[in-house]
Amino acid sequence: MNADGSLELRQDGDYTVEYYNNFVLVRPEGGRPTIFDLTTWSERSIQVEDLGRVSFEGGEPDNIGISGVGFIGADESGTQQAETETDIDEFLAEQLATTDAGSLAQTLTIDGSKANTFAVIWEYLDDGYVADGYYAPVNENFVRLGIAYADYLEDGGAPLTDLIGKFTPDGPDGDLVPERLQSLHDNLLGNLGRDAIEDRFDGALEAELIAAVEAVDPDLLDRTYYSGADNKGEDYDAVRAYDYDKGYARTDFIDRFFGDLDDRATDDQDGDEMIFGDGNSATNYAVSRHEGAGVELALKAKIRFGGDVDEDDVTYNADGTATFDLEATPASTDRMEWNIDWAATITEAGDDDDFTFRFLADVDGSAAEDFVDLTETGSEYSDDLFSDGDLQNSWNYGFFTDDVFDTTNAAGLYTVRLEAYDADELIAAQEIYLDVA
Repeated sequence: MNADGSLELRQDGDYTVEYYNNFVLVRPEGGRPTIFDLTTWSERSIQVEDLGRVSFEGGEPDNIGISGVGFIGADESGTQQAETETDIDEFLAEQLATTDAGSLAQTLTIDGSKANTFAVIWEYLDDGYVADGYYAPVNENFVRLGIAYADYLEDGGAPLTDLIGKFTPDGPDGDLVPERLQSLHDNLLGNLGRDAIEDRFDGALEAELIAAVEAVDPDLLDRTYYSGADNKGEDYDAVRAYDYDKGYARTDFIDRFFGDLDDRATDDQDGDEMIFGDGNSATNYAVSRHEGAGVELALKAKIRFGGDVDEDDVTYNADGTATFDLEATPASTDRMEWNIDWAATITEAGDDDDFTFRFLADVDGSAAEDFVDLTETGSEYSDDLFSDGDLQNSWNYGFFTDDVFDTTNAAGLYTVRLEAYDADELIAAQEIYLDVA
């Protein structure tokens, strides 16, 4: 056995793997067999380079582990299609001649995880789809693989949102966004939609597949289909909201950007001015928007009575934060010349949930941080907001008492943080930095 748990097939020639009720026997051609109990066998794998000289006999296999296959997403392969590092098409074809893709996904463990197993089987099926088109013979197996994947999600499996199945690079629009970027997660669940099943199948098979989806979760039949196209933003938001409500822990819930706020954060919901006062624009914020939960967190510094900070004094960082270069000299003995505008807003996707927000301001200009919780300062306008629970306001560091913050000794680097919680779980946060000199 190798260090990674894979079998070391030392003898030349072929091997057979024979399955029995309580054990598995691995027999080299002309040699002595090795016996594994079922638990030990489930922890073993066959190296991909040995797969061609192994045959499987006896009873129905409960587990076949294969190591060294490797999945390459369509966004990384260079071919604009998903690929595997090592081709196991012949093996998969042999297996799918006697079973369906969903059952095979239950039996196989590729590269140590079910996530990789779904990815590699999907890649094999997709080759058939690309070759044969929308009504390809592999469509039934795509549905059955999707059903197995939905079961995997119900059991707490991690969504395959970081593995890309469909990819088209940016085109003539030059917006630096791929024309298509669809994860395996959205592709697999997309095959379970009622419209897709009814369009591709009919009769008894159509009814059987719909019933199989319903047995896992009938809501999947009506989940929005998201193709990954860059002009389908509403569909993208819809599937993220659906998945959040289902408890699928996808990795792309949060959009981070610098710009305008959701209309719900503005007076009369018209996208113009903030609710906390006339003349306060809803633009040039550092924003984290959790599209799954339906919350938006926004922060910016501005010049008091002077509008937004000059763009030359703002650095928008790659991680979604922003750094504002600000004057240390106070406007008066108890006011800095700049304010922090902040808004925590529940968007439409969050109307059926309850959230808690926290607004925190650092008062230690050194490398350390000393946060003061200013959440209650946002409640002044909460009765006027579109959604219950929203908070927003504008804060000047001069509002602190002198023992908390000295406006005459303000130089330093400060962090301002806005947080959102769902049932006491932190789900999103936005930070900006104040470089006061």
